[in-house]
Amino acid sequence: MALRFISPTDGSSAAVAFDANGRPSVAVKIEVTGVAPFAVDLFANGVPAVDDGGHQLEVRDPSGVVPFTAEIAWTPPKGGGEYSLTATAVDSNKNQADATVHVTVTGVAASTPMPPALTHDQAASRLMQLLQDTYNVRIPAPSLQRFDAPANPNRSRWIGAAYYKGMRYYAQIFDDGHVEWSNGPYADPAHRSTTGAYTYCRPAGTYKVLVVFVDYKNTGTAKQNALATVPGVVAWLNGQYTAFAVSQGFSSAPMRIDADAAYVDSPPAPGELLTRQQIVTLTGKDPSRYDFTMQIDLDAQAEYSTRNFPGVMEPGGGFALEACGTGKFGAINIWSSVTSAGNLQGAMAMDFNHELSHMFGMMDDYPYTPGAAGPNGTQVDDWIPYTMFGWTDTDGDGVREILDSTPYGTAGPKP
Repeated sequence: MALRFISPTDGSSAAVAFDANGRPSVAVKIEVTGVAPFAVDLFANGVPAVDDGGHQLEVRDPSGVVPFTAEIAWTPPKGGGEYSLTATAVDSNKNQADATVHVTVTGVAASTPMPPALTHDQAASRLMQLLQDTYNVRIPAPSLQRFDAPANPNRSRWIGAAYYKGMRYYAQIFDDGHVEWSNGPYADPAHRSTTGAYTYCRPAGTYKVLVVFVDYKNTGTAKQNALATVPGVVAWLNGQYTAFAVSQGFSSAPMRIDADAAYVDSPPAPGELLTRQQIVTLTGKDPSRYDFTMQIDLDAQAEYSTRNFPGVMEPGGGFALEACGTGKFGAINIWSSVTSAGNLQGAMAMDFNHELSHMFGMMDDYPYTPGAAGPNGTQVDDWIPYTMFGWTDTDGDGVREILDSTPYGTAGPKP
């Protein structure tokens, strides 16, 4: 796999164009030859190229045909001046290639530096006012956490959240002043929402999970190893919950996960989700007796995702399908694939740490902690948003907000 910049070229000047909103951009074209890329990314002076919301720009190649030309509308983050642009491509086997050019951006003045970050008190006051002005709800002490992004300053921000009166409020207040909301209703398994909207679950109490492995016979995974992985990973997950609680001065976590495991020897309908009746017939376990059901396809090709979501999820990934709403995906709340026997434990850790956290409100752009202690001495990326889940005491009454009858400094009710 090899990359080259079609435009701009090394040592050239790059004139900006302005869109309808007055946003300047440079049209960057990168050619990939030799091996088809899975994705192409662009970096400027070591910082990822981002859109106007601060999200990293990435071009994917669903065709698998080379040569492939990636076109990126890049906005110079510091306006005019000199930049070092690096394009990086990765293929489906995680092989990587890159190319670099040095350019001078013209046609726009150099921008002023970003204002200083808000302090904790300033961010808390800002979020309280935003909630009042935007949603007419007064939440004096929402959960609040600071995330700095030295490699991508456009994503440095405060994140705030609150579970209150059936709504999970979630705001990201960026250092440049813009705000992104990711609100959504929440419920509990005994009172699932029937509105059709994606509904989170309240992150408190005990949740029972049924893990159903479906063996496509192409990963070399032994049945007994698959079944034995679940209790170990769940014990590790509950340990993560407890460790955070202890760090906050509490003896136990506000939430616990219990899990059972089952095994289906071959898929009754390859590339499809299991139905409740199939699970009952093939495993003897009834998903209706559990809060969540995970379907884990032991499938190197990940037929379900490649058939139903082409170009969106590569083998080894997963989806959070339904939390405390009803019915869009039948019996299955979480689906993922395991591509080889050696990936089993890591994949299960990701399912319980990342995909399960989606059930309660974790967002995919949440700044995870890389290299955390995983099960059996491994390392994992920890995506659990402990603070955002209301697992801290923000109003100083000695009770964690998700369990508080007067949460976040309000008069109640309990979330």
